[in-house]
Amino acid sequence: MASGLIIPGVQVTVVKEVLPQQLAPSGVLGLIGFTERAELTEQNELKVTRAGNWSRYVEVLGRGSAYSLPEARQALDNGVSELVISPLPPNAGATARAVHAGDETKAKAFRDLLTKEVRDATAAADDAKKKWDALKAGTGTDATELKAAEDRYTAAKARQDAATAAQTAGSDISNDKAGVPFAARAPGPWANGLVVRVSYRDNIDQSLSFDVQVLRRVAGREEILEVYRSQALASLTATLRGSSFVKVDETKAVGWPKAGESTLAGGQDASVADYAAALDRLRDEADVDMVLAAVQDFSDLTRVTRIYGAVISHCNALSDECKGRIGFGQVPRTGASDTHAQLASNLVSDRFVLVAPNGVVGAVTGLVGNLPYFHSPTFKRVSGLGDLPPISTEDQKALLRGNVVPVVLERGRGTIVLRGLTTDGDQINVRRVADRAVRMLKMIGDLFIGLLNNADGRTALKQKLVEALVQMEKDGAIVPSTDGKDPAFKVEVYSSQADFALGIVRVNMAVRPVRAIDYIYATITVQV
Repeated sequence: MASGLIIPGVQVTVVKEVLPQQLAPSGVLGLIGFTERAELTEQNELKVTRAGNWSRYVEVLGRGSAYSLPEARQALDNGVSELVISPLPPNAGATARAVHAGDETKAKAFRDLLTKEVRDATAAADDAKKKWDALKAGTGTDATELKAAEDRYTAAKARQDAATAAQTAGSDISNDKAGVPFAARAPGPWANGLVVRVSYRDNIDQSLSFDVQVLRRVAGREEILEVYRSQALASLTATLRGSSFVKVDETKAVGWPKAGESTLAGGQDASVADYAAALDRLRDEADVDMVLAAVQDFSDLTRVTRIYGAVISHCNALSDECKGRIGFGQVPRTGASDTHAQLASNLVSDRFVLVAPNGVVGAVTGLVGNLPYFHSPTFKRVSGLGDLPPISTEDQKALLRGNVVPVVLERGRGTIVLRGLTTDGDQINVRRVADRAVRMLKMIGDLFIGLLNNADGRTALKQKLVEALVQMEKDGAIVPSTDGKDPAFKVEVYSSQADFALGIVRVNMAVRPVRAIDYIYATITVQV
């Protein structure tokens, strides 16, 4: 006997309809690179950091990350939905030292102290001279007092001469002149990895003393070769001239950085394994649909190819888990268009985009993330970039033939993406539409796991898929064939008897992604 009502009446059961969740917004960028700070797990391991705006990025990762990872600001300025930053280990590669005022040897402060030394010594000498002259001009002056005034002036004048000589040497030092082997940098790289580091202190008599170290830096480690302590200003130049290690090449003088500039020296990029480990930390971030590895060193193209190859492998692996992603990279700072095309030929994939010139990939990624997933970046404007090196028409053609995305300055249009395509020659938006369809199928399919495999269940699954695909067609992401004979999508849901026994339902789905107009061929007939 069925359980239910005892007294005649009506019992109502409400069954909630299966409703799929909203897909995560497209344009979430997984960014890999060096950061000033990094968030750690409870096990003291690196973890990813999310930032939807610039203030959040700087707050969590530090202001230095604006310089070590400039792609982040470019991507945010061009409208990427969100950044998911997977930082490289702080000890990866070798640390680059910044050469600027405020560092250990304080180049600007060094020059300022020399100026102050001259000013104070000159004032003291002038005062001593006035007192000595006054005593000489007076009557009844004691000879001992007169001699003491003369001695004070002589000492003050000697200090003035020494300070003036030091200032002259400092001026020469600051411009790498007169064979002086250091430029008061902190520390500055020298021939054969040598570094000259200078520190200073005030003495009780208000003079300055300098400690000088000559070091050799190899693979990020420093070895002290020579040490000179308590050097006077006047003898500093002579001391360094006598160094057995420091050799000066005046024809290769570097000179001082400009105001507001910092020179980095001694740095080294992370290894391929470090980049691969950072990519692995993005595996669990299901909403990421774009990946950018911010490579620092392009001197070894084989290594760069391996890093970008790891990005492609990551994107392919995640596509098998229904988390399709597109990787982005950029060409080296130097090299001809045929070299860049050769790099792209080693990275052929429908999931990788190679951008030229160097320094614009963050902006292109932000633009792609800002556009609706089915829109092409072709002829779209990017912002937040400075002056770009011009790319000639011939080089543009060579890059496009090699499936490299050029970013060029067009009169009347601004800085634009000339054509958005992957390294296999297909349009970026085609791959993004296909990935979106896969994510949609996965999300809807998850709702039916555990439900009954009967005709009603399979029909309900098909209806939900059709509903989502109809919405994609209305949005314009998928379209019928140009002759109107084939629909924008096809869906088949079935289960054979063997599949039924194993709990399997199969879905065959076909979609036709919309494509952008890249070319227009026109024929004009001139009638007579």
